[in-house]
Amino acid sequence: MEHNHSTSSAVKIHHTANVTVWSYWPIATIYLVAALISLYSVQFHAYPDYMSHLMGWVLIFFGAIKLSDVVGFAEGFAMYDPLAKRSIVYSQVYPFLEITLGILFILQVLILPATLITLFIYSASLIGALQSMIKKETLHCVCLGTYFKLPLSTVTIIEAVFMITMCIWMLAMFNSMTMMVM
Repeated sequence: MEHNHSTSSAVKIHHTANVTVWSYWPIATIYLVAALISLYSVQFHAYPDYMSHLMGWVLIFFGAIKLSDVVGFAEGFAMYDPLAKRSIVYSQVYPFLEITLGILFILQVLILPATLITLFIYSASLIGALQSMIKKETLHCVCLGTYFKLPLSTVTIIEAVFMITMCIWMLAMFNSMTMMVM
């Protein structure tokens, strides 16, 4: 896919003529693999919670893919995420944050803070993606790092909403999970 640089800014233009629903197979594959691994890994906990395992594996996979080009990811992420626009350090730490949150979810340690942090960062990303789409900016979604060249699109929104929904579900279930542990 061809990229051009706009003369007015450094926004990368993504020509979407060749982008089809099949272009998003990597995202679907990550969710499918995470779902299958979660079915297996959840059995090793005394108080299993499938949702925390699913969120954990998704976060680990997304974070790990971004590690292949942390600087490129950080630059692309700063194009639309409001927190990343304010701090390049946040952008560069983000893949490690995702992996750490994923590990916490799988180990089922510090679930409440991990859920709140995940909810916060994905909500910020959703807001930034929506703002960029409203402005009709044609940017790359860097949810899969810089290796896969996907446009910032409805799929980006769906992915963020899905993660936010899982966080809300986790918060709603937190009380019942706490009761199971006691």
